[in-house]
Amino acid sequence: MKRRLVLLGPPGSGKGTQAEMITRNFGIPVTSPGAILRRERDLGTPLGQETAEVLQSGGLVSDKIIIELIEDWLRLHGGHGFVFDGFPRTLPQAESLNSILKRLRTALDLVIWLEVSEETVRDRIAGRLQCGECGFTTSSSSAQFANRGMPVLRWSVSAPQ
Repeated sequence: MKRRLVLLGPPGSGKGTQAEMITRNFGIPVTSPGAILRRERDLGTPLGQETAEVLQSGGLVSDKIIIELIEDWLRLHGGHGFVFDGFPRTLPQAESLNSILKRLRTALDLVIWLEVSEETVRDRIAGRLQCGECGFTTSSSSAQFANRGMPVLRWSVSAPQ
């Protein structure tokens, strides 16, 4: 099955769990910007080293870099379908994804927004810590997520199919 899916939602909404189930049941490859960044870091590429330093200092990797990584991944692996776990996270990323897919002469089949209560998110991410190796953190407040996530939710409703 060659499907192109995007899973969106706040941290702790179950994107990773759902992506894992989709991959296991349908054989569709899953990735996320974090997974791609960790691979770059593990390979010791200049980009991997640069982004590891940004993440370790608590910063965010720029949309430009994330978009370039996603486009490279799609060119290499996207022909077999894909599940994006938590990408796009910002409206510029969403708009860039549209452009990339258009250049690759493909489109999304489905965008899934996982909605859970703020209480459930807090319960699920309680005790999660920032990873010293890759910088992954769940300390973003719901308000910060809403500020970034709502424009992406609106995009997902009108994403080209």
